[in-house]
Amino acid sequence: MLRAAPTPSYIIRPSLIFTLCLGLLSPTHATAESRLAQQALHCSAIFSVFAESLADDSKRVKEFKRGVEIFTELYVKESEGDPAAAKRDAEQRRTALLSQFQQQMAQREPYLREDGVVCGAWAEAFFAQGESWTFVPVYPKVISISARQKYTPLGAEAFPRWRR
Repeated sequence: MLRAAPTPSYIIRPSLIFTLCLGLLSPTHATAESRLAQQALHCSAIFSVFAESLADDSKRVKEFKRGVEIFTELYVKESEGDPAAAKRDAEQRRTALLSQFQQQMAQREPYLREDGVVCGAWAEAFFAQGESWTFVPVYPKVISISARQKYTPLGAEAFPRWRR
């Protein structure tokens, strides 16, 4: 009669893995800020760059400022606690991100341009909902050709202009 070999003590049982995962997902172990809030804050900074550097185009500036507002509002909704405090926090952190962008522009400009395309594609999904958005579109992993064609030249124009 064949017997199963005893399980070595260094192998973690599936039930233990499940228990550990549940513990990590509990609110006491959750980070103070969600990934969605971080993405929204980053995109609000990207759209701030677009709005500041392309200020001579009133139609586009209005859209970019709306993007900043949408991403800030999303950050506030994702934050726990007082919405007014979360909005102030978003503004301060956006300013810090913009300063960081300035300091790293020489090394990171191509990455920031690509972030502009991704944030632009995400913003388009919010814009498509009309004046007020009712649901949060999925953060894009695949970029439509139309979004790439729109935001690639915007980034190429905006970031070099902004760093001066």
